Amino acid sequence: MSLVTQARRQAGEVIARSANEIAQSWRDAVRADQKIEGDDKLPDLLLTNQVPALLAEIAAALAEGEGSDTAESSIARRRRGIRFGKLRGLAQYDAADLYREFKHLRQAVWKLLRRELDWSRGDAFEVMLVIDQYLDEVIGASLRGFFEASERAQGGSARSSGETDADQP
Repeated sequence: MSLVTQARRQAGEVIARSANEIAQSWRDAVRADQKIEGDDKLPDLLLTNQVPALLAEIAAALAEGEGSDTAESSIARRRRGIRFGKLRGLAQYDAADLYREFKHLRQAVWKLLRRELDWSRGDAFEVMLVIDQYLDEVIGASLRGFFEASERAQGGSARSSGETDADQP
């Protein structure tokens, strides 16, 4: 087994074993981030409900190794991302809030991995690349879901206030 494969598996095991700790660290960072204004509209359960599954999928992708990514797993990632984004759109988040949440998730994962594993720079880079690619795909889908939900909510608000498309400039 190559060193990179071994590093990926170790990272996957640590993430799987520590998913609750990562999720709590992430939640605390999001709640403490003064620039994220939308999080106060979500109770902890709704704020964190997708994070353990995201972490489990990241852990599985790392543990399965290179070439294990399938079209089905990519579709599942995007669906999870869309659900995550839609919830934030319905909670009237700003798109920047959504992106900042993912920034905190990356940081929570990396903080834990740096503490738990002793790697060379090359191993860490390879693992970072896998995690970043995974999260980038989820972020893209989250933004799609976010904008769909935001547009739907704004359309509903306009209709409930009596505005029509003809009223818009």
